[in-house]
Amino acid sequence: MNRYTRHSLAAPLTLAALVALAVAAVLPALAQQAKLTVDDDCTVFAFSPNGNRIVYAARRISEERVAKDKKMLVEHDSIWEVTIDGHKKRLVEGKKLVKSPVPVSFQIQAIRIAPDDRHMTLQMITRALVPSREGSGGKVQSGELTDLMDGQGKEINIAGTNPKNSAIFGATNAAWLADGQTVVYMTQPKDGLLYQIAYVRPEGGTSGTILPDHYYAAVAWSPAHNAGAAIERDKNIQGPIHLVWIDLVHKTERTLATLAGYSGHLTVSPSGKQIAYFRDGDTMEIRSVADPDKVTSFKLPFGRYEWSADDSHLLLKRGPNDQTDQLLWISLPSGTFDYAFHGLIYHNFHVSPDGKWVAVTEPGKQILKLFPVP
Repeated sequence: MNRYTRHSLAAPLTLAALVALAVAAVLPALAQQAKLTVDDDCTVFAFSPNGNRIVYAARRISEERVAKDKKMLVEHDSIWEVTIDGHKKRLVEGKKLVKSPVPVSFQIQAIRIAPDDRHMTLQMITRALVPSREGSGGKVQSGELTDLMDGQGKEINIAGTNPKNSAIFGATNAAWLADGQTVVYMTQPKDGLLYQIAYVRPEGGTSGTILPDHYYAAVAWSPAHNAGAAIERDKNIQGPIHLVWIDLVHKTERTLATLAGYSGHLTVSPSGKQIAYFRDGDTMEIRSVADPDKVTSFKLPFGRYEWSADDSHLLLKRGPNDQTDQLLWISLPSGTFDYAFHGLIYHNFHVSPDGKWVAVTEPGKQILKLFPVP
């Protein structure tokens, strides 16, 4: 991995470093050309497990008549795929994805492709206009759901639903396990502040809650290992903060550690052997699943990050998820970092599971670009 700029995150940036960073941010990325450019408004995207294709949601907004003299803007995101070689095709036309007798707008929030590369989950927010009894106007109702699909964009109905449908209402952070038959997801009990873990097997229609007496502030799946890490709290968010490891097949958990603090971004490394999270606003901790008392801690700007395929690096975009910022390569276990892509800013990013590519979307119209990992 080429070293562009290296800093220790344990110390603040000097004035000279900030000036160098400002200069780098306006330099064209001459040293690295995009392997692929998708000139579309790519709101969210995901790599296939082998890294040879990207599935993405393209924002589509149109005007729809909701009354004699009234129209509203509705969003119907379409689902596309593009291969690393640039072959592109539409999997789902957005207007055909959600069928409803009343006007419905939906926005895809996340796409997750299963380990077998034959199943997907689409997490979305919906807004439906429910007509009033008086016949004038109506009320907009919002909700969230996860839609189940195969790898070609065909919806997978859940057995036992009437009428048949492929949606899990109220589900967030859903993922197919390695068996290709089980979907796990988070659900929030009514009036609850924490989440529980549920599952469904669409083919047989079986479903339920995993560890029904347990409540979690965050869950990070490791679908290929049929497991996950979670931050467990008392139902009333009192008492200690426990980091736990959950066997999703056998529905068991074991406590790995009691944490001094937790501020977000829990992840499991690709190997399933390490867990990372922010203890506070600028301190990251990494623990071994096998030996959780072994912890590495270092200072790091708070933000969303992903692991490299070999567990040796993190790629981080600092700041809130919905804001643009620079990407940083973090070397492990030292915690030193390099600015990626000459310090240019991006809106979103993902690292391919094979470790060969980084896909990013640019600010504004979210054009997707693919770069080789340097």
